Amino acid sequence: MSKRDKINKKIKKHFENKLYSRIKRGIKGDFEEILRGYIIKYSDDFILVKEEDDFEFRGYQIIPTYTVRGIRYNDNDKYYDFINKSEYKKSWFETDELSNIDLSSWKTIFTDLKAKELHIITECERFKDKLFCIGSIAELTKKAVHIEYFNAQGYIDELPVKHKYKWITKATFGDNYTRVFSKYKRKREEE
Repeated sequence: MSKRDKINKKIKKHFENKLYSRIKRGIKGDFEEILRGYIIKYSDDFILVKEEDDFEFRGYQIIPTYTVRGIRYNDNDKYYDFINKSEYKKSWFETDELSNIDLSSWKTIFTDLKAKELHIITECERFKDKLFCIGSIAELTKKAVHIEYFNAQGYIDELPVKHKYKWITKATFGDNYTRVFSKYKRKREEE
């Protein structure tokens, strides 16, 4: 069984059993990250994770399966799982209206997120191409999502930022940072 087949088997197991997942992700020789939470939906190419940190929900992340390097479920993770399942109702570990996303492709993902009128973060975490984009979805094309980006002072760019699907290694939505910050985005006053 190949490493990819083993990872796909773990994705399925963690999803079906609603197990706490410590997901090591990255691209060899490039970026690496640990993501903790619950896999609440998956497809051949993507997983949707309800991110958890310090026993609190932090939002949703959609990541391509090719970035998953391993999924851990050791005794520590089992105890975190026990605590989370003691603190939250069973429905917390299921998809809901907000997280019911078609994971067939980046285009279907962003089509659903746009229909929900959500502000999102898209990232390319590769060291060479590092890209972070926050805002609402302005337009979708065959190869890219165009985001009404706002900067760290809340100013909206004059034109939407184009983020090609092939660059994206993570999409985040439903998190506190995006939800709160987007309430304070603003347009530059003309001089």
